Amino acid sequence: MYAIRNGLIALLLSLPLTGLADTDCETGFFALQQALKRAGIHDAQAKTLPGYPHLGVNRWLAFLQQQAVTVPQQQQWIRLATAKAWRDQTLLALRLPEDNATFTPQAAHSLLKACLPVLAARTDFSTLPQAQIPDSYATWLRVAGLYPLTAWLATGSINDYHQEMTARFREPAPQPRQQFAPPVGASAPVAPNAVARNPLHIPLPDNQQLQALMQHYAPVLAVADTQAWNLPGRVELDDAHAPVINTAEPVTYTWQSWTHFRGQHLLQLNYQFWFSQRPKNGWLDSYAGTLDGLIWRVTLKPDGQVLFYDSIHPCGCYHKIYPVDPTLTLAQIKGDKPVLYSERVADARDQRLALLLEPNTHYLVRVTRVDDGLPTSPYSLADADTLRALPLPDGSVGSLFNAGGLVPISKRGERFFLWPMGVPSAGAMRQPGEHAVAFKGRRHFDEPTLAETLFE
Repeated sequence: MYAIRNGLIALLLSLPLTGLADTDCETGFFALQQALKRAGIHDAQAKTLPGYPHLGVNRWLAFLQQQAVTVPQQQQWIRLATAKAWRDQTLLALRLPEDNATFTPQAAHSLLKACLPVLAARTDFSTLPQAQIPDSYATWLRVAGLYPLTAWLATGSINDYHQEMTARFREPAPQPRQQFAPPVGASAPVAPNAVARNPLHIPLPDNQQLQALMQHYAPVLAVADTQAWNLPGRVELDDAHAPVINTAEPVTYTWQSWTHFRGQHLLQLNYQFWFSQRPKNGWLDSYAGTLDGLIWRVTLKPDGQVLFYDSIHPCGCYHKIYPVDPTLTLAQIKGDKPVLYSERVADARDQRLALLLEPNTHYLVRVTRVDDGLPTSPYSLADADTLRALPLPDGSVGSLFNAGGLVPISKRGERFFLWPMGVPSAGAMRQPGEHAVAFKGRRHFDEPTLAETLFE
């Protein structure tokens, strides 16, 4: 799947934006969008600029659009947005039936390869509307739930949650019984500032450089219980299109992102582990259910040192911060705050870190040195985009996520009492870009200026 990010993308990033002869690309691209719509193929990550379906957008690109003031910066923005459209549309096209009357996956791929560079070259940045990315909160739920009142009433519960999670960092930790380690042997990772020599000064590692970075900073995952639901695995779809976790193939799903902090664009490395369930702790456990996981994110300074780590579960819940740089001070944050790890954490540039998970809840309770004496199994790295185009037993292709970016089978009982906070299906697993991380206020895991919100 990493190949999707290369090939045509390399062409897009080097293409001069000069006018080309008129073609039928607009007509063909429109026909592809209609074919996807008729086939019921949607993806919450595949957002495009209104009126410009060849320009993919997300919160980061919406932010960069405002930063692009010079012609070279504007040209680079168009290339980046077109590269995102290539990735998104290619994944959507893989889900087209082979007998589709309008487009087969192969025909769609050929159209994208031929026409995306053409449409990019003919795009005039000055005519583009500003990208607006809807947030992951449902305002109507907050209105119906009398949010100002319910948020005030929830303050005590939120404070209790913070105290409980902070206590887990300080109480005796469960003893790890097994650990899962990333592959080794990659080339030395490039410093982000060495791949940021472009008009927008964004670290843009190529595929080989990104793989080396991902391997170098990847954590070891330590588990204190070896029941099947506490072991990470590969996500697969069964005959009913339901997800199952294959623990015989431990995997972390990875993607890169960026944040803006202290005047610089910083590279972030994301690692996601999936578990088959969070088992019930009694019949009234509203947090239990099918699927669970952990997302670990590494934010790098330009020289490759770690600025900080943070983590969430795939529901967007349990946002925790692990500072590394000694200059970081937690800001006064409006709404509910992330949980702050009580100790400084080592820099993964210099040593491998181990993440110790509490059994069953999969709460991250310790970030420590690796214990070389533990039984160790290898895990592989996979592109998180593979979750958007998973093979089915009948030979077709599906997605882990529905059109709203949720995994419906993972819904939790907590949604029945948290709905007034405006998070649809609170507790359900969701895809990148849909992680709301605050119940009081509005905050997203992928906000471009989240680091500036978190730290002074």
